[in-house]
This record gives sequence, C-alpha cells and structure tokens, in this order.
Amino acid sequence: MYVTSPVDYFENAQPIPPTWSEDVAAEFSCVTTIHTGHSLFCEGDDADFVYKIIEGVVRTSKVLMDGRRQVMAFGYPGDIVGLSHDGLYHSDCDAIDEVKVRIYRKNTFNMSFDEEPDFCGQMLRHAATEMNDMQEHFMMLGRKNALERVASFLVVLLDRVGEKHDCTTCFDIPMSRSDIADFLGLTIETISRSLTKLRKDGVIDLPNPHRVCICKTSALRDLGENDL
Repeated sequence: MYVTSPVDYFENAQPIPPTWSEDVAAEFSCVTTIHTGHSLFCEGDDADFVYKIIEGVVRTSKVLMDGRRQVMAFGYPGDIVGLSHDGLYHSDCDAIDEVKVRIYRKNTFNMSFDEEPDFCGQMLRHAATEMNDMQEHFMMLGRKNALERVASFLVVLLDRVGEKHDCTTCFDIPMSRSDIADFLGLTIETISRSLTKLRKDGVIDLPNPHRVCICKTSALRDLGENDL
C-alpha cells in the first residue's frame, strides 16, 4: 500500500547530497524511507520514477489472473528498480524490510542521452545486469532441481551480502519462505526440506529462520553452480 506518493516525497524533501560521488543526477532526485510492506510502485502505474536501493531489500513480483505469484527478483543496496521503456511499470515492487531509497524523477523513456550521458550510462549498465540476472534465473528454473535451486539462491546471497565469522560466512534472509518459494518456483515445504537437508549435511547452519551461516562454501558452490 502507498502512504505517500513519490511526487509528495519530492515536494517535501530537503536537499540531500548524493550518496555516491558518481551520482551526477542528484539535482532531480531525493532520498526517503519506505516502510516494511509498503509499495514503491505497482504494475500498470505510470513509470515516472526510478529507485536506487541504499539500505534494505525490495521484492519485485507479478501476479497472474488466478492469483498465482512469481517473484521476479530481490533488490539489494546498489540495485536500481523501476526501469521502464514505455512509461508503465510491469511488476509490483514492495519493501521487504525498512528500505532507504534514492528516487529519481526520470526513467529510460523520458531521459536524454545527450543531456544526461552519465546518468543514462548508469541506467544502461543496470539494465544489462538485470537482463543477465534474468537469463540466469530462467536457466535455474528450467534446468536445476529443487536442492540445486535453493543452493544457487544461497550462493548469490553469500557473494552479495555474506559476512565472514570465524570459519563460517553468515547473512540475513529478510524475505519469507513464501517469497523464496515464489522466486524459485517451488513450494514452501520444498524450501524447508531443502534447507533442512543442507543443514543436516553440515553445509549450512540456521541460527534462526531469517539467518543462514555457510559452513561448507565449496560444497554449496558445487551444488548451486552445477551446469546442466
């Protein structure tokens, strides 16, 4: 649900210096916080804004006519969400936890490469990264079994946000088991069984439902990066 529209954020925001030194588009952006469970945008909305994640995690998803949901991606700090080529958003985007974002009053359909070459270049790089990630996701859904999908998911988070602690590397998983299941094309029960097997095999430890510690990194990579 929306609490405040992006337009209101711009009208009420105080000037904030850019978070990244290369951010040449600060003059048409602002920084704000989106609370847990609130939407950044919904499918079909006018795509007047692009969002760069500073803190927290967001989820992009699509819902079919019969109510089934496919989670497309999880956005972490540094990611850009909301890119559009035709003036409309083509997915929903919600804050999984409290999220700090920089909102740009631009999108790919209304920006000019001649006027904003650095900003356009940044958007193109993120679009290319998103395309590559989608291709990897399609390969995983089409060619990997359940355990391999869960391992692949954990490897991505390990490389992205893992923190070394003694002999293990740990990270938080703010998304629900339902989110993970809808991302990997599995059931919640299959997610739970796969995590339990990895734990029993000594590959991971689960200190709590939202934290994972990788005990055998090479074994997890061998399973998750299996090329079929």
